[in-house]
Amino acid sequence: MQNKKTKLAIIIILAIIIIPIVFNRAKTLVFGLINAKMMSAPTKVETTVVEEATFKPSMDVVGRIEEDKEINIVSRVDGWLQKQYFHDGDYVKKGQLLFQIEPDTYAIAVKNAEATLRSAQANYDHSLVEMKRATELVKGDYVSRSYYDQAYAKYATDKAAVDAAKADLAKRRLDLSYTKIYAPFDGKLGQTNIDEGNYVTAQTGRLAVLVTIDPINATFTLKGDDLKKFNADKSTNGLPDATVQIKMPDGSMYDEQGKINFIDNKIDKNLGTIMLRATFSNKHRKLIPNEFVRVILTSNSEATETIVPQSAVLESVNSKYVWVIDENNCAKQQDIDVSGTYGDKWIVTNGLKPGDKVISSNLQVMRQGAKVQEIELSAEIKEQKKKAREEAIQSTITTKPNQQNNEKEEDKAE
Repeated sequence: MQNKKTKLAIIIILAIIIIPIVFNRAKTLVFGLINAKMMSAPTKVETTVVEEATFKPSMDVVGRIEEDKEINIVSRVDGWLQKQYFHDGDYVKKGQLLFQIEPDTYAIAVKNAEATLRSAQANYDHSLVEMKRATELVKGDYVSRSYYDQAYAKYATDKAAVDAAKADLAKRRLDLSYTKIYAPFDGKLGQTNIDEGNYVTAQTGRLAVLVTIDPINATFTLKGDDLKKFNADKSTNGLPDATVQIKMPDGSMYDEQGKINFIDNKIDKNLGTIMLRATFSNKHRKLIPNEFVRVILTSNSEATETIVPQSAVLESVNSKYVWVIDENNCAKQQDIDVSGTYGDKWIVTNGLKPGDKVISSNLQVMRQGAKVQEIELSAEIKEQKKKAREEAIQSTITTKPNQQNNEKEEDKAE
């Protein structure tokens, strides 16, 4: 009886151990068969046809706002800084008085130079008369040649003294004029570096900085290949034939168009880019020097390009690519080269041609060689999807980032 109980217990223990193992293996086998069946079934995908479009090429690049002119306001004479005629950050006009350096010392020097000139002029007038008299007398042998030579030497010396006195007076007057410092052009002043009452010299350095505000420049760079899109070779001055606009940091468009007025004379050998500059009216002073903006160039000439929806394009470490369907109805990765955007589409320069079909759905689960089945959506569903994409794009363009965050927070609160 005891042996039977022992055997029964052993059987029960073995059953407890073995049955779960068998069940798990059976479950794994069944699920494996199901997965294999599912994996062997083709993935249903939507496709889109690669198109060709004629439009004016455009590019969106990073640019930086720069002043047309920037100068350091410095003192050209030594003296006490007597008066400042502006407040830090003021806009000033050309010829507006900015600083007054104590002028008394220079005014006195001018008066002394004027007196010296008058004395030299009197000596010169007398020696001129004596030289003319000696000239007449020496012709009739009434005086010796040496007497004439002395009279002429005195005349020449006094004439040189007058010239020196005139030059000295001009220098003294110039120094006096330097005691008043004027704005050399219209612009905006920065923070003053020297306060009234300080002694300044030419070595003191800048008293303030003046920059032009209107007009103002935007500098940006293009790759050499990108520059060719804007027909620079057709222009007589080598400048791209394109309109220029600015997108502000908040996403709004600046209300003035610019004009390209400079292109550098060589491509940077390290970056492969070339620097350009466009000038903009800035009468409302919205553009600030050193501000980063987006510069949008639009060619004035049309071009025909191959385009593909951005939603159908994926990106790897080294390139962009799409999924296409090969002759065996299998997914195949196709690398492409792009040169920019046209609306919500990429401009393709290599890898696709008009009429090619690319997979536009289930892209994240695609793998090389996977079986796929192309499906045709009804016109109604296609229109719904197109409308949804357009609304999503429009929402991204018109809604500011902080506005999007606020809307998310409001949704959570509700």
